Amino acid sequence: MASNLCSTHSMASNVYDYVEEHGRTYHKYKQGKYVLPNDTEEQNRLDLQHHMALKVLDGKLHLAPIPNTVENALDVATGTGIWAIEFAEQYPSTSVTGSDLSPIQPKFVPANCLFEIDDAGDEWVYSKKFDYIHIRFVMTCFPNPKGVIEQAYKTCAPGGYLEMMDGVFPLRCHDNSLEGTVLDVWAKSCHEAGTIMGRPWNNTPNYKRWMEDVGFEDVKEKIFEVPTNPWPRERRAKELGMWFNADLQEALGASRALFIKALEWPPDKVDAFLQEVKDDLMNREIRAYMPIHVLYGRKPLR
Repeated sequence: MASNLCSTHSMASNVYDYVEEHGRTYHKYKQGKYVLPNDTEEQNRLDLQHHMALKVLDGKLHLAPIPNTVENALDVATGTGIWAIEFAEQYPSTSVTGSDLSPIQPKFVPANCLFEIDDAGDEWVYSKKFDYIHIRFVMTCFPNPKGVIEQAYKTCAPGGYLEMMDGVFPLRCHDNSLEGTVLDVWAKSCHEAGTIMGRPWNNTPNYKRWMEDVGFEDVKEKIFEVPTNPWPRERRAKELGMWFNADLQEALGASRALFIKALEWPPDKVDAFLQEVKDDLMNREIRAYMPIHVLYGRKPLR
């Protein structure tokens, strides 16, 4: 496979700079636009999250009914690039572009895959239209997510698809086992911090309406309930809970800066609090879950 890999990195050296805060590193380009870190710990979490997403979709990289002949695909907020790379391998005749604020993608990738450092919150200025645009797990990213969907519509080729996959906070529960727990306080506080920073974590239920508002047609939506640990009895749900629990365990450290910067908690208080949250995450008596919405819609041919 090595012969099919090539280096696609030709970006200015300054975008590779990082900013260090509270023991974690963050992107230098458009510093402060994205609230979570970009260090090795976070990259490992993003890759773990990718595998959880595959479990949610029964091993599929997408649900949109795209043809094998799709020419150009765009992965917005690509993170480590793992989805874009696997998509490029599955569709070797497709030109795949991944964009992100952080240059944390691998140097050697499939020949039909390239990465760009860009801010999807700005106006998109691509020289080509994309037959398929993929946006996943961006609930913490954008102050104007509807604007991002509008840009996707403008950049999508007629007949092409936009697909989105995202969670929503605070966490949910069908009984009262989550109510009043430290885990509940953490999830609601994360949403509060995101709101203070101009990026509330509860926008996902609006995606379908926004996609239809900007012009996408035949928009389909599926909502999955992903448990916070292996508390369910059903085998598939239990396995999803194992993956999501591992993701959340890693996310606790990434959330530390939110409590310090946005909620102005003292670091010692945050550290003690996050340890209590970790204990709650392992408690199978707390039957919490996060809704994950998967949507896709088609741009009209005319």
